[in-house]
Amino acid sequence: MRLGTAVLTGILLAKSGLSVSDIGAWEMLLYVGTILTFFWVAGLLQGITAVYSKLAENQRKVFIFNHFLIFFGIALVLFLVLWFGEPWVTPVLTGMPEVPHFKWFALYLLLNLPSFPVEYIYLLQEKPRYIVTWGVASFGLYLAALGYPILAGYGLEGSIKALVLLAAGKWLWAAGMALRYGRIDIDWPLTLRYLTFCLPLVLSNVVSNLLMLADNWLVGWHFQDSATYAVYRYGAREFPLATALVSALGTSLIPLIASNQSEGLLQLKTKTRKLMHILFPLTMFLMCISKPLFPVVFNHDFAASATLFNIYLLTLSSRILLPASVVLARSDSKSIFGISLFELLVKIVLGYVFIQIWGLPGLAFSVVISFWIEKLGLIWILENKHGIKTTQWLDWRWYLGYSVALFAVFMLTQSERFTLFIQNIFHV
Repeated sequence: MRLGTAVLTGILLAKSGLSVSDIGAWEMLLYVGTILTFFWVAGLLQGITAVYSKLAENQRKVFIFNHFLIFFGIALVLFLVLWFGEPWVTPVLTGMPEVPHFKWFALYLLLNLPSFPVEYIYLLQEKPRYIVTWGVASFGLYLAALGYPILAGYGLEGSIKALVLLAAGKWLWAAGMALRYGRIDIDWPLTLRYLTFCLPLVLSNVVSNLLMLADNWLVGWHFQDSATYAVYRYGAREFPLATALVSALGTSLIPLIASNQSEGLLQLKTKTRKLMHILFPLTMFLMCISKPLFPVVFNHDFAASATLFNIYLLTLSSRILLPASVVLARSDSKSIFGISLFELLVKIVLGYVFIQIWGLPGLAFSVVISFWIEKLGLIWILENKHGIKTTQWLDWRWYLGYSVALFAVFMLTQSERFTLFIQNIFHV
């Protein structure tokens, strides 16, 4: 739902009548928020289930309460940095001198970030239906809060103010859950244990965010144009369904691989193959229709984004590989961090060179290559350090067949004749 909402938001803004520059400003705000939050949010969320499952019942309630305090405390520090450091934060992160509505967005982050663990608390309480209800409510209201003020004539600032009100409600809900399922007690040793466990995961996500920072900063620095930035951001997206399903599979199988490696690897191999049968055909179909449909779904200003989107769809061939789940199950988070550092180095060099030679498509291809660097590095770790053969967790025959087909379809979509053929089919 989260990823789908991001896509719907893009469509809504493109159809709202906002200028491309205003949309670019919103994308820059999202980018600044993501680059400063994703690494620690994702790292701390990844560690919840692993730490919680090993705690005694009385400690689990304390952990839930302390976890809320950790998220709110970090969000408060970040808010103060953004509020008072706006003059130097925006140029450093975006390459632009300022970003409109920056302080309102900082307030939104302060209130919204502590609500991220809500679905994890429901997961720990074994309440899957509550997760769905929470998703429908929070993301449905998000679309309404963002879209209605713009349609009513209040502009982007009105939408961000509405999002602040929504975030305040989500903050109250998260605090209520911390009190309901947790116990008021500050446990410093438990907090330190949790943060220590999550530190390698956070550092790995820092590297991932530096990759995003490098790309977005390069676009801002090279083109110095918010409209071009918006074109890039609309195209620089992976297939949301693929990202969601692959991430969920990788996370859910870590406990099984850790407790029963042979069974866990077999399940990983079987379930990955099933995902291939779903995701590769869908991705190839989406790749075929993206160019004629992008101007229709968004508007003609974003037609060039379709080429970037098709390049990003190629990341499925590396994204669907899940060696990181096996490495984490082996408690080898240091290797993940080391490979991430090498990936960052390759990405920065390729991104800088490619954007000057091929422009935005070159930058997108540098992402595809860097993803492969990460996966191949982790596979090498499993093979040589842990003695786990790739054939134990991956069906190579299906994988190679689908990957070759994906790249073949991509080459086909580069033909103008093919694009015209698809346009005639869909009458666009």
